Amino acid sequence: MRILLLAVAVAAQLAPSDGAPRISQAEFKKLRATKKVVIVDTRTRDAYDRGHIPGAVLLPVEGRQTWPDEYNATAEGLKSAKKPIVTYCA
Repeated sequence: MRILLLAVAVAAQLAPSDGAPRISQAEFKKLRATKKVVIVDTRTRDAYDRGHIPGAVLLPVEGRQTWPDEYNATAEGLKSAKKPIVTYCA
């Protein structure tokens, strides 16, 4: 199953070689302040547990082939999100 997570593109952004649009921290803060965004943490469970952006949904990219059912359910839910989705990994 291939999962496509969309990042929010704001203004004229340079797309890196992977094709995923990027936003600045300032743009992210503005978007987050509206509470009209889904934030996805793509790091490991251990990294997430050590600290994450409040309200972020855990969906680790590493080990995607062996996800527990809860991650598959999260990914399915993201597909129908009516809000922009922003992912982060650091």
